[in-house]
Amino acid sequence: MTKKTFVTIRVLIVAFTLFILGWLFFSRPSIVVSLSDVDCEPVGWTVLGTPYDIYGFFDLEDSNEMDRVASENGVDGKADRATVRTNVNEGCNLARDNQKLYMILLTVVAATAFVTLPKPKQKQTASKEEETTPKEIEPASKGLADEENEEN
Repeated sequence: MTKKTFVTIRVLIVAFTLFILGWLFFSRPSIVVSLSDVDCEPVGWTVLGTPYDIYGFFDLEDSNEMDRVASENGVDGKADRATVRTNVNEGCNLARDNQKLYMILLTVVAATAFVTLPKPKQKQTASKEEETTPKEIEPASKGLADEENEEN
């Protein structure tokens, strides 16, 4: 693998991860309530400029949306509507928790891929190859034998 390929793959990993994280952070999860679909607020709903409500955050704050869900599911009465609103809020919280889990898992997988990507091998010059190759070592017994022959 060349250095250019290595850098390109790392940049693609980062770009893909940031794109998917942004999509998960700002997209609206959808839940099914009996016969109707409800679009929940995204994970980053406070970043989008929606302030906290004095009484808490409700996904079905819009009365038209609550009327639609109530009419599709045959809900009558204020007590039943309050129960539906509470259940929808719990369902939306679970959907947002799932998106948070996907964000964490994606981050772990991307970081692992980023770190474990094998680095490119550097080319060795001829001088480095000569330095790294082991030189032949003469056996010690041969050197001693030559010295003894010279003495005799």
